[in-house]
Amino acid sequence: MLKTSQVKPMNGFKFSLICVTTFGLLTPSLSLAASAANQPIQVAQVEGCPRASVVESYETNNFFVYICETGDGSFFYRGVGKDGSQVNVMNVTSGDDGTYYATNNDVTYSINRYRLQVIQNDRVILNESVIGN
Repeated sequence: MLKTSQVKPMNGFKFSLICVTTFGLLTPSLSLAASAANQPIQVAQVEGCPRASVVESYETNNFFVYICETGDGSFFYRGVGKDGSQVNVMNVTSGDDGTYYATNNDVTYSINRYRLQVIQNDRVILNESVIGN
């Protein structure tokens, strides 16, 4: 057991310095946590073709479109909206002019180096120019 005479009082300046330093080290992490809590949660988007190879890629004002090939040689269409939406269609064919067609029930997506077009029930519901590929 320590005797009172063996305990040295801590200098007030040293104690204050330790408190300020500790608080200073904690404050940035507290402000980061507070600012992170105010940010919207964003789901990471995978570019290209997850678990497949990119055969073709295109960009319009609102979408990224990928024609993908799986390990077994089948093709699929992947459309990723710049708003975070996405669609995958397994039934893909291609025309002699380089246009790819992906059909899912009553919706057909067609893409080539000039345009993306979506047709539903024989009616064009989207037509966008390709701006990059």
